[in-house]
Amino acid sequence: MTLYAFYTRREFEAQAEAEALGLTCYVPRRVDLIRQGKRRRPDAVVRPYLPGYVFIDTDNHGWQALKGSKHLRSWIGIGDGSARQVMQFIDRVEADYQARMQQIEAGERVAEYAEGDLLQILDGGFKEHLLRFARIAEGANGFPLIVAKAELFGREVEIPLDPLNVKKAVA
Repeated sequence: MTLYAFYTRREFEAQAEAEALGLTCYVPRRVDLIRQGKRRRPDAVVRPYLPGYVFIDTDNHGWQALKGSKHLRSWIGIGDGSARQVMQFIDRVEADYQARMQQIEAGERVAEYAEGDLLQILDGGFKEHLLRFARIAEGANGFPLIVAKAELFGREVEIPLDPLNVKKAVA
């Protein structure tokens, strides 16, 4: 395995160019919620985790094809031991990115619930219980929360839940 770190300011274009040449390219990504313009809610914006860097796994033949790339400026070869560490880091960052995207998509799924729908709790202190959907609230971090109603000790209480821990119950 020969891993090269390339410096560029066009990470995703460089990735597309390398993959068009048939090379394996890694651009660790992250997603940020950014409020743009006068919008009330933030938008999900995908950005490189390491701005300016692209990692390409190639051999001498691939290197010859990359020499003429317009998006790749300078490069450095990474040894085998360091390459394994870099790949572990990239895997961790990608797992974090996927988890964050699931959270964002779960927030978009919240709109499918109507007031009074039965919800099954998948995780947490109320796991396996059925609660009634009440409303959607905004959490401290900008993500939506589901507020469900339950009866405890003869009183109706509202319980905030993460949308990932809830699914519509089959009645």
